[in-house]
Formats: sequence, C-alpha cells, structure tokens
Amino acid sequence: MGKSNLLKDSMKGGLNGLLSSTTPSSTEDKPVKVATEKETVVHCNFLINKSVHTRMKYLAIDKNMSLKDIVNEAMKEYLDKHEKE
Repeated sequence: MGKSNLLKDSMKGGLNGLLSSTTPSSTEDKPVKVATEKETVVHCNFLINKSVHTRMKYLAIDKNMSLKDIVNEAMKEYLDKHEKE
C-alpha cells in the first residue's frame, strides 16, 4: 500500500478513529499510573506548508503516534536545543 493510500485509510475512521474504549481489554488487574499533575494544554492555530504537514503525518503513522504528539516532541526538542545556547 502506498503512503498516499495509507494516509487516506488512516483518516477514514472519523470520530470513531479518535475514540477508544474505556473498558479494560483484559480481565487482569493491572496497576494504573495516575499523574499527580497534568500540564495545561492550549489550542494553537497556525499555518504550515502542506509538504511539511504531509511528511509529519506520515511520520506519525509510521511511529504509531498522533500528529499532536509529533508536533509537541519536535517543539520541545527545538526549545531544548535553543535554550542551551
């Protein structure tokens, strides 16, 4: 399957693709990690080149991550690199 078809298929799920079950998948009791503090999130709207968006979307698919996680990781690395200067 080409990358173009892979991208199209990954976007066909609509809301169902974004939602997951809250029921545990197995009957075993597993310890659950609870975050004591959650960082506040903000909505951010900006424009990027389509070619960059497409490459990032493919990377997210390849790494089984969300595009949001890819962007957050890239921004953190950028800040870490430039804050050291």
